[in-house]
Amino acid sequence: MEIQCRIDERQRGSFFLEREGQQIAELDFEIKDHLLNAYHTGVRPELEGQGIAGRLFNEMVRFAREKGYKVIPSCSYILVKFKRHPDEFADIWVRSEDEPAGAACGIRPKG
Repeated sequence: MEIQCRIDERQRGSFFLEREGQQIAELDFEIKDHLLNAYHTGVRPELEGQGIAGRLFNEMVRFAREKGYKVIPSCSYILVKFKRHPDEFADIWVRSEDEPAGAACGIRPKG
């Protein structure tokens, strides 16, 4: 399965995967003023634990770096990934005092 990307005229977009014509996972974002606000990551429950969210995350990071965007991790999954390796993402991570916590995206942080 190849990760696809779509961005509409309002600069809202998704990295997503489809299987047999059905969307099975997505990482949703909005772009404004060279900031990429990554606000949702979702994977169908029966496919959790297979690294699909991680693949979407890696594509978002690659895209942000390629375009020169900074990332606001409004999604708790993305924030956890950034916090695990802060030095690796320091170039794109926009840190905030009110970063999300909990399972807001439906993906529970490990640990």
